[in-house]
Amino acid sequence: MSENQNNVATATGSPAGFMCMAFYLAVLCPMLIGIASPDYGVLLIPFGFIGMVVQLIVGTVDLKRGDILSGNITLAFSAFMAFGAILTLLKLTKISPLADTSFVEGFVFLVMGVIMVLLTGPALKAFLALGLFNVVTDAFFFLMAFGGILKMPVLNQIAGYCLIGSIITLVWTSCGITLNTAVGGEAIPLGAPLVKPAPGSGVTA
Repeated sequence: MSENQNNVATATGSPAGFMCMAFYLAVLCPMLIGIASPDYGVLLIPFGFIGMVVQLIVGTVDLKRGDILSGNITLAFSAFMAFGAILTLLKLTKISPLADTSFVEGFVFLVMGVIMVLLTGPALKAFLALGLFNVVTDAFFFLMAFGGILKMPVLNQIAGYCLIGSIITLVWTSCGITLNTAVGGEAIPLGAPLVKPAPGSGVTA
């Protein structure tokens, strides 16, 4: 009984946010790589809006739990997924005044990339799965940024391959946190951190 109470007290909605992000990226990945037609971008609209709502809830819950890092990152991703869904909607309905907005989109990705890099440190000290997700996702944002700014589609394609790593680590992290918390033990190993936390830092898996 006390174990169940402890699990409830320490539970987080972050895995749900990770799962929804994996759904969204599973649509974006084959499009960027080039094995799926851009027409499939219509799927980014429902997955983007659904993911936005879930991450909005998750981020709010995490902030109420006092987790300022996870809460704010999740809310930022919520906005980013909404951006992707709305932009896709505007382009498909031809409301967008420009056929190609990739140049300015590149700067949006660049800002998000800088933010992610500055906030990656704690993830590297948490556990392997989360650390790898942050590293691969950092690379994705910068590749997308310079692919748009420099008008180099090959960088966007490479970014698509980075998403394979993002999806794998999202599934690994979300399932690991959920099952490990549910059973009160290590059902799915999340791996040793890439950077060993300093003694007394308070960073835990």
